[in-house]
Amino acid sequence: MNEFANTKNIMWVVLSGALMLLVLVLLIIGGGDAIISSVYSVMLWCGLFGGALARYLGKNGWAGFGFGSAIGMVLHVLAPLISNTLLA
Repeated sequence: MNEFANTKNIMWVVLSGALMLLVLVLLIIGGGDAIISSVYSVMLWCGLFGGALARYLGKNGWAGFGFGSAIGMVLHVLAPLISNTLLA
């Protein structure tokens, strides 16, 4: 049970990063449904990755979550442009 409170456990960073990458790839290639294309979904997974990464690096997890959510919102706005550029 100590591993849940351990901020130096890399598995949280890896798991949240993998799910963030999955959501972003599905958003860009259009393979997701309405849940994946929601801005809240992208903001949530980018925020969780940012928070986990910030805690792993010894920084404030809430600041990392906020920064990650902001990056997720920007990526959601730019996703059609990225999709048209990569898949055209």
